[in-house]
Amino acid sequence: MRMRTARTAGVLVLLTAVVMCAASAQVSLQEFERALYSIPASNPEFLLSTIELGMTQEDFPAEQLLGLIERLAEHPGEPFEKDAVLNVLAHALEVGLPIEGLVNKAFEGLARRIPLHQLESWLSQRMVLLAETRDLLYSKGIFSAPSRAPQTVPTAIPMPRFNLLLIHMSEAIGDFLEGGGSPFDGHVLYQEVYNRLTMLQGVTLVPDDVQLVLERIEPSDLTQVALAAVS
Repeated sequence: MRMRTARTAGVLVLLTAVVMCAASAQVSLQEFERALYSIPASNPEFLLSTIELGMTQEDFPAEQLLGLIERLAEHPGEPFEKDAVLNVLAHALEVGLPIEGLVNKAFEGLARRIPLHQLESWLSQRMVLLAETRDLLYSKGIFSAPSRAPQTVPTAIPMPRFNLLLIHMSEAIGDFLEGGGSPFDGHVLYQEVYNRLTMLQGVTLVPDDVQLVLERIEPSDLTQVALAAVS
């Protein structure tokens, strides 16, 4: 039964990656350029270069990002504030982080009418959590690997699956901190991450990936990740 669940989860993840790849292919760089100039962005060349880099990733949320840029163009805020929001996403792309969760958080912030300067700060903290979570997994010997490469190392997880782990681990920590939780409550942080990952295993996350992470991380590790985001 466990093997069947894992196989089903793997198929779901693969199908998600295929859909995301197709979405990226359907959005051209010229469409991003037009959207950025409609803001107008002060550094469109830099933003476009990072978007072009992101478009090489098979799980790049092209349509969602384009929609966010168009939403920002219609926002009554100042262009420099919109720039600040987009620069967070650009810097995340620049260092190879997945931005799907950040884009979703940006839409959430706009829907909640959070001021753009606060939204930029919010996204910056989430980006730090992504980076620190990735570093934590690396330190535990869990790495991202090209999805089509032979998986000869058990702890080398195909990139789309690895990115999903990053997103959901960091979001569990971010939601805990946003709700007033203390970064020093490592055991509570671990429980939050445990609950998020186990809830999604077999649906969004591959059970073997979840088990690998939960066996290797400790509450003190998550405290360090959380402290990096609030310092």
